[in-house]
Amino acid sequence: MKKLFFVLQLMLFIAFNFSLLLTGYQLASSPVSMQRLGYNKPAYNFKEEFDPSLQTLNTVDKLVAFCDGLYMEKANNNASIKIDEIYPDIVSSVIRKRFYHGYSLYGFSNNYMAMMLAGVTEKGLSAIVVPNDILKFPYAACSQQSIVFMGILQKKGFTIRKVGFTGKKNGHFCFEVYYNRGWHFYDPDMEPSVAVLTAYNHPSINFLVQHPEVLFKAYHQYPKEKVFDIFMNYSYGSVNTFAAPKAMIFQKITKFFSYTLW
Repeated sequence: MKKLFFVLQLMLFIAFNFSLLLTGYQLASSPVSMQRLGYNKPAYNFKEEFDPSLQTLNTVDKLVAFCDGLYMEKANNNASIKIDEIYPDIVSSVIRKRFYHGYSLYGFSNNYMAMMLAGVTEKGLSAIVVPNDILKFPYAACSQQSIVFMGILQKKGFTIRKVGFTGKKNGHFCFEVYYNRGWHFYDPDMEPSVAVLTAYNHPSINFLVQHPEVLFKAYHQYPKEKVFDIFMNYSYGSVNTFAAPKAMIFQKITKFFSYTLW
């Protein structure tokens, strides 16, 4: 019995020091300094509309204030402009420049509990869905860019819904926003041609699928086979509903314990 008690004490001592060490590392380092062992930071491909200067917009509130400033500048120059006509396009332009493509993940330097638990449960749970945490990185995946984008629009009173794609070879995550009595499709990650979408009054995904010539023209930088595979099979999420509620709860709880478990 004494031997068992000693072993338990030793295990608790090791666990305490290990968790204290990791908590100290989180407090002392930046969120992107070390994500996980064996993980290579996504590199910028020099093809997307990435602007490194926008990295200072590292919270949702800062991003909203920046977009509001761009809107006010346009509104002051044209008093007839309505917010629902240009604000989504302003946010789209900013998000496209704020991120380049790549998954931002929790790791040793920002939420080691999520990283370790996701490794033994569902790996996708360590892909960040908390908007302010996504904004600590220069890169984000399609779902993450859309989550930030949708969060900003909801703060401004817009109605949004997720659009999910399940191709045979590729998956994708975008969304639509409702204004001017219709739904309008946005994809900040794959960056379709703004000129093409604007020419068709920024249409819905339903319109694009029914008019593949417009879809292919909008996504001209990708092979037609890939565009067809991704976009032909889609489904809508619930209106004004956060896209990953369970992952959000999991990540907030594990982040709390990552700082307090010791």
